Amino acid sequence: MGKLQLILTLTLLLFINQKPIKGAATVASRRAILTVGPIDNPPIHTADFDPFQLCLGCRCCAADNATDCLDTSCCFGIDCNLPDKPFGVCGFVPKTCNCTSCE
Repeated sequence: MGKLQLILTLTLLLFINQKPIKGAATVASRRAILTVGPIDNPPIHTADFDPFQLCLGCRCCAADNATDCLDTSCCFGIDCNLPDKPFGVCGFVPKTCNCTSCE
């Protein structure tokens, strides 16, 4: 028990007697900060990504009846204005049903 108390006492003394190391945490910064204003991020339009449309298999359903569905091919395009997603998140979303090629 005596050795444990000695080790704990020496460890405590080491922590108490430490001098602060000169570094980023202890150096006061004297740089002037210039306020420029807000950053305007222009909206991303899907027209910029039109070449990336794909014709893939999908399921199209009637707007008024979710049980009236048809397995077909859909034209998928990139959409960057997805609801409930952060700015900059894009995804392939179906644009039209019954495609043979997306143009």
